[in-house]
Amino acid sequence: MVDALRRARTMLRSGGLILDVHPTVEAPHLEVSGGAWTGDLHAADARRRHAAADAAVATVVDLKLFTVEGEEEFSFRRYADSLPELREYIAQKWSDGQLDEETVHRTIERLRADRDAVLWLREQARVTTLRPL
Repeated sequence: MVDALRRARTMLRSGGLILDVHPTVEAPHLEVSGGAWTGDLHAADARRRHAAADAAVATVVDLKLFTVEGEEEFSFRRYADSLPELREYIAQKWSDGQLDEETVHRTIERLRADRDAVLWLREQARVTTLRPL
């Protein structure tokens, strides 16, 4: 990613910026309805990739190729109509994504307790504004 940022820097117009957006290393949270946490998604490969992206941004700043003009974290949610639908999505998106049995059990119990409950997977992401030096 450091090489990609180096190349992108050469393509910027005068005064241009780069926005780097990627998930944080925080594990995605499985939540039901008003943000009731039921467990985390275990996905070590994804967390390593996200840490590598963080390191790449830090490297280009350390190399004085860019300066950080701004940084903001935000949450985004992937909604599912059912736990099986969400598990299918996880299987397709994360090569090593797993929900432990306690998380599955807590989620099923919350969904049973409230038939109108909404199920989602919440991920933290960071957007970093980079200005070339």
